Amino acid sequence: MSPNQQPLAQERLAQSTLVSAIYNRTAASAFDAQGLAVYQRSLSANAKRALEISFPTVKQLLGNEFFSQLCVNFLHAHPLTTGDWGDWGCELPRWLACSRELADYPYLDDCAQLDWLCHQSERAGNIATDLNSLPLLAENDIYQVTIKLCSGVFILTSQYPVVDIWNAHQGAEKSTRLFAQAAQSITNKEPQSALVWRPEWKPKVKKITASEFLFLQHTLAGQSVGESLDAMSSTDFSFQTWLPQALENGLLCGIEPLINKTF
Repeated sequence: MSPNQQPLAQERLAQSTLVSAIYNRTAASAFDAQGLAVYQRSLSANAKRALEISFPTVKQLLGNEFFSQLCVNFLHAHPLTTGDWGDWGCELPRWLACSRELADYPYLDDCAQLDWLCHQSERAGNIATDLNSLPLLAENDIYQVTIKLCSGVFILTSQYPVVDIWNAHQGAEKSTRLFAQAAQSITNKEPQSALVWRPEWKPKVKKITASEFLFLQHTLAGQSVGESLDAMSSTDFSFQTWLPQALENGLLCGIEPLINKTF
């Protein structure tokens, strides 16, 4: 190492040591304890704020105090690796599933996953709607066309009533009836599948049937309409019923020739 490179290497080492001390919540002797504590409090506050935005249902289920400690522990286990707090948190559902402290909330990791899908849906890029392409469905072999869905479409299946739980914890939509419905669904051990999509600026969540989940799974995998429908042959799925509902709900943005699809 040349003499000119030594100061830069020393600076990088000092920065790395400082970041490690902040994330590990230690009072390293190389740094002022009070100054380090300020950094640590600021980091914890930013982490909590980020997870409050990304996982609102989880926060409400656990309560503010428990959630605050959870944020600190999660940050220690999974430090921020980019400059964008909005990208941070995808590991939380699996991390929650491994927590013994949360054994009384067996549905929490699936609720966290649904929260995260809503967060990702909100951040997804826009997809242009081309309803003039719908005639392609009738004019072409259905094995040569595919369905173009709207922005931020995700699906999730759970052995717990995640949609009912999510609905019960949504801001202005909160009500005694929704909480009672979610509690009853949990008692009944009702499995649910969820559709997340963003027809406008805000993500929506909807409970869907097992057959619709399967159809969307094949569609999201880029399969043709014909292939997707072949997979539904032993189910009660009706494409004739689904299509106008998908159009009305803003889920479908158009039809594309399969040859233009990039895999």
